[in-house]
Amino acid sequence: MRLGFTTDWPFWLLLAVPFVWWLALRARSTLHAPRIALAAALRSLVLILVAGALAGPTLYTPSHALSVVYAIDVSRSVEAGFVRSALDWIGQANARYRPAHSAYIVFADHAQLLKDLDEVPSVAVRQAEGSGGAALDQTVTDIEQGVAASLAGFLPGYAKRLVLITDGKQTQGDVWRQLPRLRAERVRVFTFPAPTGFGARAWIDAVDVPAGIREQQPETLRVRTVSERATDARLRIAVASDVVVDRTIQLAAGAHEVPFELRFRRSGANAVEIQLATPDGGIATRLESVWVGPRVRLLYVEGGRDRASYLADALALQGIDVHTLTPERFAEDLTAALRNVDAVLLSDVPADRLDAETARRLEWFVRDLGGGLIFVAGENTYGKAGFSDSGIERLLPVKFEARRKRKDLDLVLLIDRSYSMHGRKIELAKSAALATLDLLEEQHRLAVVAFDSQPHDVVPLAEVGSKRRAEDSISSMTSSGRTDIYNALWRARELLKGSHAKTKHVILLSDGETVPPPNALPPSKGVADSSAMLRMLHSMGYGHGAIDKLVVEDRPVRPPSAAGGFEDLVADMAAQNITLSTVAIGDKPNLALMTGLAAWGDGKSYVAQRDSEIPALFVTEARRLLGESLIEEPFRPVARRRSEILTGVDFASAPQLKGFVASRAKRFSEVSLKAKYDQPLLAETRYGLGKTVAFLSDAKNRWAADWLRWPGYAKFWAQVVRDAARGAATQEIALQISRRGSEAWIKLTALDPDGAFRNDLWPTLRMLRPSGESSVVVLRQSGPGTYTGRIALDAVSDRPYRFELLPGPGLPASQIRSIGTRTLFYPQTDEFLPRPADVALLKALSERTGGEFAPQVGEIFRRSSDGGTPATPLWQVFAGAALLLFLLEIGVRRLPWPILDRGVRRARRA
Repeated sequence: MRLGFTTDWPFWLLLAVPFVWWLALRARSTLHAPRIALAAALRSLVLILVAGALAGPTLYTPSHALSVVYAIDVSRSVEAGFVRSALDWIGQANARYRPAHSAYIVFADHAQLLKDLDEVPSVAVRQAEGSGGAALDQTVTDIEQGVAASLAGFLPGYAKRLVLITDGKQTQGDVWRQLPRLRAERVRVFTFPAPTGFGARAWIDAVDVPAGIREQQPETLRVRTVSERATDARLRIAVASDVVVDRTIQLAAGAHEVPFELRFRRSGANAVEIQLATPDGGIATRLESVWVGPRVRLLYVEGGRDRASYLADALALQGIDVHTLTPERFAEDLTAALRNVDAVLLSDVPADRLDAETARRLEWFVRDLGGGLIFVAGENTYGKAGFSDSGIERLLPVKFEARRKRKDLDLVLLIDRSYSMHGRKIELAKSAALATLDLLEEQHRLAVVAFDSQPHDVVPLAEVGSKRRAEDSISSMTSSGRTDIYNALWRARELLKGSHAKTKHVILLSDGETVPPPNALPPSKGVADSSAMLRMLHSMGYGHGAIDKLVVEDRPVRPPSAAGGFEDLVADMAAQNITLSTVAIGDKPNLALMTGLAAWGDGKSYVAQRDSEIPALFVTEARRLLGESLIEEPFRPVARRRSEILTGVDFASAPQLKGFVASRAKRFSEVSLKAKYDQPLLAETRYGLGKTVAFLSDAKNRWAADWLRWPGYAKFWAQVVRDAARGAATQEIALQISRRGSEAWIKLTALDPDGAFRNDLWPTLRMLRPSGESSVVVLRQSGPGTYTGRIALDAVSDRPYRFELLPGPGLPASQIRSIGTRTLFYPQTDEFLPRPADVALLKALSERTGGEFAPQVGEIFRRSSDGGTPATPLWQVFAGAALLLFLLEIGVRRLPWPILDRGVRRARRA
């Protein structure tokens, strides 16, 4: 027990007490001094009591009396019979424990405070939205409103108990906003879970739809279901009225997730209907609207001379729009080409065809626009020799590195110097030989043989050394005579026959127009027409590709015989580990012969489309031979980490690749596939808003020749492209519509063509209701380039709400049409979703306020340290005492006091 005052300013009046005594002592009165002193004392006490009464005296006494408020959820999701039994239970509890005070809250969309339990059944309710009036809307549950009204129902100074009876399924408001008030007012919450009013055994809880869905792109949607018991169920999914999934699934008790893959056949809004049927006849249906963007647009730049279309064709079959360009066309109008695509794929593009400006624009495309860059290597990329320290390498997740050059190499260059090589051709042949010489190291051995009808050793086979002697000899070559390739090959074999080098190689430069070799069929006994010649070439092992390029002239091309000639000679060279590559030149080269020689010699065949390409082809072959960056050894890729790119692709059973480019993964890159010698094969990294990917082998009929027939080829590359492609978040205009309760939430993201945020817009959005009425909302900027708003969905309907942006400043009609409309389904309020009671919420609310979940009745009324201290105001007592003393003071001064007066007179006489 303690005494307190509500204010302290009246105590300043006590300063007047000394003044009262000063007046009493100074006053001239006929009264005797004792009577004057008594009157002054009484006046002082009156003044003290008046000051105390004005200060609001209050007496606080400890008490364990309870103030109990019962909050009852009467929304539609709570079983009606349970509400009646809850009222009976409350009446019995009050009768048994007799709390000092009790009040009653009935809530749904809002709350009503009642003094008497008997008033609860008469509370007006409605079971449909939009009916109006003060009746409780049972299609909404707002626990926050119920708790807030309960706080107003407690008596101050008592121990406060809130008994909350609800299923915890909030469809409006947030009860956690009331937690600070509950704690501040020391309210202990005791929660009782109410059973739901729905008997569904299984239902659809949610549908997870990935962002950035594209037309014809395989996507995995996940249907989240809840089942009260383990059961079979039939899942049926329809897109735009077409059934795409219809199968029986096994549901475990509790939550369950069912993934399924589908492709959306058209862009724009797609209505998705999911239906879940159980054996007991229960059917749960959910409607979703999925916005599907256009197909992924890929710019495919092919740098190989054969312009292979294997990858482009495979991607097109996977639903990707592919636009193919040469490196030259790509560089002509680079900026325009990049604006209309989601990703760029560079396949086997030599470094000299990607200048610094091209690299800079590609960096802008990836970093600022969020595009994807996919670099696919190949035999023409040269790795370190081409891309080291370049702008392209800076974008990629790998750094190119060279292997150590072969220490032992014997190389013979066979250069045709016949009459057909006179003039510019022989000069370019010299340049090719000199360029090859420049790539070799001192310990390598080189021979240059110029041939016409006979071979001539221009540079004898010897170590390169200082290279000066070889350079002078090569520069002195001239053209003359007829062509005899057989003799030249025979001379190369003789030069390399005794070599102990691990690599013995011959490069032949010629147009293939040669005199017949020994044992060749004479023209009179050879082919009579082109068809017979083709049959002979087939029988001799020529491939279809080589024959298709063969130029048949008026005179037949002399092929080698099956019994001897070129094939026997080259086979003998191969038996001695001497390999042979060919470079075909001229307007009408003998491609059949040149290709056949390379095939028999286990080498490569090149065709110079223009004479100016001759040096570059020699350099290409020399670099391949030296193995600076290209590793041409068969291997099977090994997956090193889980990645969306590799989903559903079995690399363990994939064919082998035949080569790759040596590289090293950068620090922050992720390597998904590895090649031989623990080298990276597939690496990726984020770069600004976009992504770059490097595949260090090729995607065509050189290193990946066996992959072209592999079923995983198209799937793998489609996943690589889609993973790297620009997503919906980096589109210029992105519109998202979602539902929260009975409101539609709108989010608009706006970027300019360069990827910068577009600020200070005032986007206007129109919503067309199922009834045909429309509403307009202006979106307000909530962040850089981001605009948000919300609008009420006033009624449930089986038909969708439709949303469309309206043209305005900064948002032209052409751009509005490109993003289309959005739809939103609102078939029923969340109150009718067949979900169990939110036990987790109720438990947490009780724990955080010191209450209990589903307690015994006695626990609610048990005394504890949270007892109150009722306040008793005492100002009336102080005021009454002051009045009595004031009357007594008057009596002291006015009434005769004989005894006091006689005593005073005796004192004076004495």
